[in-house]
Amino acid sequence: MTARLVRPTTTIWQLDVAVLRTLVELLPDGEAALLVDALPPLLAMAARPDPEHRPDPEHRPERFDAAELVRRVRRRTARYDTDDRTVRDGVRSALDRIAGYCPDGVLYRVQLPLPDDVRELFPPPVQVRAVGAG
Repeated sequence: MTARLVRPTTTIWQLDVAVLRTLVELLPDGEAALLVDALPPLLAMAARPDPEHRPDPEHRPERFDAAELVRRVRRRTARYDTDDRTVRDGVRSALDRIAGYCPDGVLYRVQLPLPDDVRELFPPPVQVRAVGAG
């Protein structure tokens, strides 16, 4: 009898936490706190950045695009064998679930500082469009 390796799957929880942690890296501290405070307690605890990650009071959020967001989520979920499209779809579904926890005002504030291509990953009903866009 030969042993068969089973490819691990990413749970919804792992995906949501990976997306939240990556999103928090993009956000200024005030918007990151708004987002985390809107989440259910267990998800908020998991999404909170490590206090040692932001020791500098002059912290500036990282700047990266949707492609880098997808790469970071892939790394955090250890799904190296998954193509970009599938990871991007997972990010979209996680953002849809996350949006369900947040009041519209929080979603608006959270999206404002994000790059346009990252905002486009949010569900259309709550997606903030760039000024002057369609």
